[in-house]
Amino acid sequence: MWPEPVVSIIICTRNRADSLRETLASVGRVLVPSDLPAELLVVDNGSTDHTRQITEESDLQNMPVRYISEPRKGKGYAYNTGMSEASGDVFIFTDDDVRVPEDWIEGMCRPILAGEADAVAGGVQLAPDLVQPWMELTHRVWLASTEHLVNPAAVTLVGANMAFGRHVRQKVPWFDVELGPGAIGFGDETLFAAQLSAAGHTIQKRLVVAVEHHFDGSRLTPASFVKRATDAGRADAYIAYHWWHSENRFRCAKYLALAALRKALLCMPGGRYSSAAPALRAHYKYGLSAQTLVEMRRPRNYEKQGLAKLRGILWSEDG
Repeated sequence: MWPEPVVSIIICTRNRADSLRETLASVGRVLVPSDLPAELLVVDNGSTDHTRQITEESDLQNMPVRYISEPRKGKGYAYNTGMSEASGDVFIFTDDDVRVPEDWIEGMCRPILAGEADAVAGGVQLAPDLVQPWMELTHRVWLASTEHLVNPAAVTLVGANMAFGRHVRQKVPWFDVELGPGAIGFGDETLFAAQLSAAGHTIQKRLVVAVEHHFDGSRLTPASFVKRATDAGRADAYIAYHWWHSENRFRCAKYLALAALRKALLCMPGGRYSSAAPALRAHYKYGLSAQTLVEMRRPRNYEKQGLAKLRGILWSEDG
């Protein structure tokens, strides 16, 4: 009989069963302090592979594992379902392609339970065998590396390694399901972290408590980085319009033309990765400007820096 959990680990996944198996194995090696009993929730966001089998056949010796189905497409739905199903006082999140350290629960959860912070941003390191010599900081950060967070002014959450107390949901109840993978593609944790700060909650950085990101090698292609840059721009446009109430209007035609030119330069032999930052920045600006034009046709979803959506729309009613 497992003790009542104090910590709920939430992994949202979709069609990555084999990678998930390795992540579950690493969670099974985590040291669970006697006063911090844990549970693991695997939230399946509409997988068509053997994710359920992998989860239900896992036999972790340090905590119970629960399989939860959330068929609505979008990581935001999976996040929200996981929080609704969790029993712990602290929620700790990671992804289905990482390996967590043995001191993970202690390092991520103790500051919250001790009242030192409301949320913790942990570190994310890229798996050494996937690091390439051509990578610039932009590439590494867009593969979830947290090295940019060493800047004291940079305070946010990265989904591969973040934790927060259940109590924060009294003010910031849900992740926005219009953001993140399966929707715009990015920005779900960014907006949630901004809302936590707006609510007066503290986010402590514990980058030394780092997970290792074993992302799929297909993410190293130029096309993948172009998509990532564009999605980042689209997400920032959504947040700027709906949450910040920005009135800026972007010159879409200019950025579209620039993005097309930079894309051609990015894929040229010899110039493919040297000085990629300007090309990716062009695609980011294209995504920003194009999505801004889309969002400006809509009523705003939030009051300025609001903590929950307007018009009484709950996440469970969206979609």
